[in-house]
Amino acid sequence: MFGKISKLLSSGYTTVIAAVCAIFIGVCFPDTGKLFALPGNIFLTLISISVIPIIFSSVTCSIIKMLSNKFAEITVSKIIFTFTSILILAGGIGILVGITSHSGEKIMSSKLIANMIFQDMQKSIATLSLFDPLDTLQKFSFSNFVTTLLPKNPFAAFAEGNIIQILSVSILVGFAIAHLDSQKSEVSLRSLTVLMQSFKKILKIPTKILPIGMFCLLSSNVSKVNFEDMIAMTHFISSAFIAFCILILLALCIFAMYSPIGFFKSIKSIKEAVIIAFSTCSNQATLPFLIAALRDKFRLAEQAVNLAIPLGITMCRAGNVAYYAFVSMFIASVYNHPLSIYEQGFIVLGAIMTSFASSGANGIIAISMISIILDPLNLSIDSLILILVAVDPLIEPIRTITSLIMNAAVSCLIINGKRRRLQCK
Repeated sequence: MFGKISKLLSSGYTTVIAAVCAIFIGVCFPDTGKLFALPGNIFLTLISISVIPIIFSSVTCSIIKMLSNKFAEITVSKIIFTFTSILILAGGIGILVGITSHSGEKIMSSKLIANMIFQDMQKSIATLSLFDPLDTLQKFSFSNFVTTLLPKNPFAAFAEGNIIQILSVSILVGFAIAHLDSQKSEVSLRSLTVLMQSFKKILKIPTKILPIGMFCLLSSNVSKVNFEDMIAMTHFISSAFIAFCILILLALCIFAMYSPIGFFKSIKSIKEAVIIAFSTCSNQATLPFLIAALRDKFRLAEQAVNLAIPLGITMCRAGNVAYYAFVSMFIASVYNHPLSIYEQGFIVLGAIMTSFASSGANGIIAISMISIILDPLNLSIDSLILILVAVDPLIEPIRTITSLIMNAAVSCLIINGKRRRLQCK
């Protein structure tokens, strides 16, 4: 009986049916969809339990082996150069789509949104905030981001799930252990490996009930969508999707050239990770599934995967960079604020910094972090924060999937590095 249930839940058809049912309930019966938020959050918690230990152990082990000359698949310089190139390209795509789409001009034709922009927004935010209280609408700055890269209390970083701080601690611990004597280093390495394997076993629990968890999360997320705002922001949403599609096409081209198992097998192999990204809207939740796919199905070097994927999930979030750059251009267009080529370059760099700073954040907090970019340009997001938050439940899944697919493709490029010969015959 359990074998048959497990086989049914692992079927791709079951996953598709669960997704269709979740969207139907979320759209047609939003109140019912909200009831699935609790079991959905429990499912996400089961995944999150494993994510932080896997990040810490995998990155630390990889750093130890890299510095001990036992790990030669990739170098830090290669990772940094590739990630930087991809992020700059993603920011440029966001800028280009923002310029050519004229979304800011289109949105001003909506009386609802135009009135919202020009009225007393402090009052509107206090009375109409959709998901979070007013005190979350704080300003973020680059200096604040830099000072929070390293935690004052490492244990607090783990308790709060601050991914970028956990990553920083993992790298520092890896460097420290690598410089211990060889016997202590080996013992630490074995202990970290056992920790990583143990939490991978725990991760098998939510994996076996994936369609159920996806149904609960997706139905509760869809129930939050305000379709009146969707209609008013149709041009904005479609333009953002164009930017994401360009990045996905770029990632697919990288797959075609650098995947060791070929284009079509690559797409099939990351299917489970894409489902997790779509249903959870969490880059961190996809990490163990993406690691497993690249290790087991792509047959890439395990230690290289264990280093590249956690770094990529945290730092190379191409979908977020493109979106932040696009939104910045959108807001400049709304206020009819022309930007020089230097200011556009600043937006690209600011979008990358904002992507780092927003790691692990979502909803109104992640969106309000765009002030990192806008404040130096004398632009304000306050009058548009509600509208951007309203459409985010529709944009966030695609944004997460974009970052996931790009990370998988870039990992193939970094680790494999051997360009496939395309068969012409």
